[in-house]
Amino acid sequence: MNNLPAENIRAVVYRQLVLTAVLTTLWLAGGAETAIAALIGGLAAALANAFFGFWVFSAYRAQQPGKLVGKIYLAEFAKLTLTGLIFLAAILLYVQDGKRLVAMLVTYFIVHVAATFLLAMYGRKASKS
Repeated sequence: MNNLPAENIRAVVYRQLVLTAVLTTLWLAGGAETAIAALIGGLAAALANAFFGFWVFSAYRAQQPGKLVGKIYLAEFAKLTLTGLIFLAAILLYVQDGKRLVAMLVTYFIVHVAATFLLAMYGRKASKS
């Protein structure tokens, strides 16, 4: 498994934030409240992925694969918990109608899935080097 340096993690999260800004701008067509809900969804995805990436790969050592597996499981559980808490707070405090909920969840999904493609892109670059 390739080590993901902190620069790659930062680059992925940065691109997720840019994608969040673009999608939020697009959701402005549905009104400011819908755009804010989209912003919450995108930031939830980027924040959770940043949390996971830095927790797991910041001190990654290939000589300790068992420890890495444990970190991955724990970080994924923490990431899901963090995402759930962000969604719960957003729903209780801000997202009270269906249009806002759809904007938040769709933006979350797009930004979250984008990370997979970005990581694959960095993996291809590393294997060519």
